[in-house]
Amino acid sequence: MSIKLLDVIKNYKGLPHQKQAIEALERLLGSFGLSDDAEWVKIWRTPAPVAPQQFTNSWEGIEAAARAAGAKFPEVVAAQWALESAFGTAVSGKNNYFGIKGTGTVKTTWEDYGNGPVTIKASFKDFATPYDCVEHLVTQWYKDYKGYKGVNRATSREDCAYLLKKEGYATDPVYAQKLIRLMEQHD
Repeated sequence: MSIKLLDVIKNYKGLPHQKQAIEALERLLGSFGLSDDAEWVKIWRTPAPVAPQQFTNSWEGIEAAARAAGAKFPEVVAAQWALESAFGTAVSGKNNYFGIKGTGTVKTTWEDYGNGPVTIKASFKDFATPYDCVEHLVTQWYKDYKGYKGVNRATSREDCAYLLKKEGYATDPVYAQKLIRLMEQHD
């Protein structure tokens, strides 16, 4: 079985056993005469930006977390937070500020499948931390994910809002317009 180095790097989380494996790899590579001055070693050892595990439950805080998670238009993430959680006051699951569905907390919500709003019971994903929720949203909707072309491909924040609706993030027929209106109010 062969392992691609890129797969190793993509799955690196800084866990103790992973650090040990990387140290063993460094020792092995060092035995081939590679030095600390090698360009790849310098790149590898450059510290990654620290994710804001703690951020304020505010427009600015969500924007900062979305930026750190890799959203091209973090203001759209902030608008989703404002719309989906009433500005951070109503979560749909534990630390779920975006109405992300999945196994977790069951709540009453509304959807619009084309014939007007209907009330349903739905299960919303629970997250360990608020940042985990932001990161999940950005990873699975903003970035390319498992064959899905993420909305980071948008050319403007408005385009990003329309792409979220087009890609099926929400059933509300005026979801994109609501996000755009919220962003305009926070310029």
